[in-house]
Amino acid sequence: MSVTHTTAVRNAIADSIIWDTLDSGTLNFHITGSTADSPSAIAATLTLNAAAAPAASAGVATAGAITSDTSAAGNAGAVAFATLKTSAGTVKVHCAVAASGSDINLTGSLVINAGDTVSCSSLTYTACP
Repeated sequence: MSVTHTTAVRNAIADSIIWDTLDSGTLNFHITGSTADSPSAIAATLTLNAAAAPAASAGVATAGAITSDTSAAGNAGAVAFATLKTSAGTVKVHCAVAASGSDINLTGSLVINAGDTVSCSSLTYTACP
């Protein structure tokens, strides 16, 4: 038997990510070959505003409003992953990024050019069962 969590525990985990991590933190898009700790390899940074979403349900929590990066730093390669950081800059979550079928899917191109606007219409976090 594998380890599982009750719905109440999944909700608590999801809420802790949304409320403690994403509340006024950032969503950073990193290029291929970079690490989460190399800020020079961040192609775009979106600000996660104070969470206004309701409490998690069925282990799923939803972030509040997300401010677009209207003047992205850009990159020389494709975006490969994203990080969710607290307002203090602590990385809490790593996400794969691709054109489709990934944790985060970018429309258009995986290459973000300097000065591009990068936006995120919604963001949810699902705690594992």
